[in-house]
Amino acid sequence: MSDTTEIQQQVEDTSLSDNQTTSLTDETVIDKTSDNHEQHDGFDIVLNNDEKKPESKPNENAKYAARRVARKRQYEIEQQMKAIENGELPEQLRVNPELPDQPKIDDYLSDNALEKYDYDTYKAQAAYQAALQDWQMKSLDARSKAVADQGRRTQEYTQQSQEIAKAMRAHYDAADKLNLADFQEKEDAALQILPQGVDAAIAQNFPEKSAAIIYYLGSNPDKAREIFSKNPVQVTIELTRLADRLTLKPRGKQISNAPMTDEPLSGDVTAANISSLQKQMDEASSQGDVDTYRKIKAKLQGIR
Repeated sequence: MSDTTEIQQQVEDTSLSDNQTTSLTDETVIDKTSDNHEQHDGFDIVLNNDEKKPESKPNENAKYAARRVARKRQYEIEQQMKAIENGELPEQLRVNPELPDQPKIDDYLSDNALEKYDYDTYKAQAAYQAALQDWQMKSLDARSKAVADQGRRTQEYTQQSQEIAKAMRAHYDAADKLNLADFQEKEDAALQILPQGVDAAIAQNFPEKSAAIIYYLGSNPDKAREIFSKNPVQVTIELTRLADRLTLKPRGKQISNAPMTDEPLSGDVTAANISSLQKQMDEASSQGDVDTYRKIKAKLQGIR
């Protein structure tokens, strides 16, 4: 039994009616099924209340099933953090001191300047030395301020990078569990469209759905461009709506609006347990909780 995953997502076009949808992608991964066995090891990513499934390409699954996610963005951020630890600061973290203009001796000892000091060179020289000393003190203060600002900026950047790296690790862990054959390909496509840093923001703000969102955007470049052509507030709203609609479902199970069947009313304890576990599995799958789903499934198989 394969643990691969099929992605099916459907786009709700605002210009169409509620019943008109488009499929996420034609490149899907399907389970290898065996005779008379229900297959729920894999997961589909679908839009809520959509049941239409695109055609699948099992040959692609055979080619890519063993591939793991490359975790490119996670490693990129971790490398940036290592560089900072080694003293290699990116240009945006460097703070140059704002030094005052250095006094010029001609402004004190030239023929025109001496007139201000009654042509007394000693007075002019003393004024120049005082101005030079004042410049040195102000320059020292400016350099100290720059060092402090750079240290604070570096600390904030490091802390932010650590938080992003943690979010990206969770993001790729989720992608690995989904076991999507072409996840890296779709992520690369999404990164070509998303503004810089948006993928990290998605991982931080939508920790349970970031892998599905990135895959969806990479599979639907036109929809991604439409979303990110809007202002930041509208982009956030669109991403939140998308995250709410995307859900995981076990492969081979049909999403339906029909009410769930009642639990058995007879004294059959085994049947009641099976029904209860089945409901828990459905709830875990709707929440995208892969680990819980698989644990409950193992219990269910033991009962059966």
